[in-house]
Amino acid sequence: MDKETYIYKVKNGLKGVSDCEAMIEEIENHIEHHLFHFIQEGKSEAEAMECLLREFGTPDEIVSSFQKEQPVSARTFLLFHLFCNSALFAAGIIITALHAWLESPFVHAVWKGISVSVWLILAAYILYWVLIGYQGVREFGQRGERLVLHTILISMVPNVIFMFVFLFDLVPAALFQSLLTPWFIGACACATLLFPACGRIGCYFGRCQLA
Repeated sequence: MDKETYIYKVKNGLKGVSDCEAMIEEIENHIEHHLFHFIQEGKSEAEAMECLLREFGTPDEIVSSFQKEQPVSARTFLLFHLFCNSALFAAGIIITALHAWLESPFVHAVWKGISVSVWLILAAYILYWVLIGYQGVREFGQRGERLVLHTILISMVPNVIFMFVFLFDLVPAALFQSLLTPWFIGACACATLLFPACGRIGCYFGRCQLA
């Protein structure tokens, strides 16, 4: 089996799989790299293909392994993280509303706990965006980096909306007086702008794990 036949069978088997074009491009790059390496060792093209078959497996085996390794689709990955971030915002809105309009010892205790832990919460929240990058590359390989960036840009829409709402005083700042100091507001704004960079850091660790 020559290289063209090998790649054709892989392409044919991966039709209908999510992000198949990026997946095929990644496989082709790996094949080219390994064939070049084998030929540099002095092997003929036929011998290089035999080595490739031993290391990579047959086209059917490659297709089967990719289908097994991808129980999560790119769309599901994006919607999951959009839902998670939106749910965090919804929980914050509900807690703020309860604290403002409901006299409850339990709500007061929760609010006080949040008030003394804002920096810890921010650090954990930043790690969440790093985790998106790590998970994206672990699930989808190198092609997952574009998906991670796309996911982060869409998922951070609630953050950007809230930032503008707060900056333009569309909600009373007094509601958050015990939470938001000037330093913390600045840190939150910087963190929001750095979410894509956090995702890239996660991608880096994901690539290291795959290597």
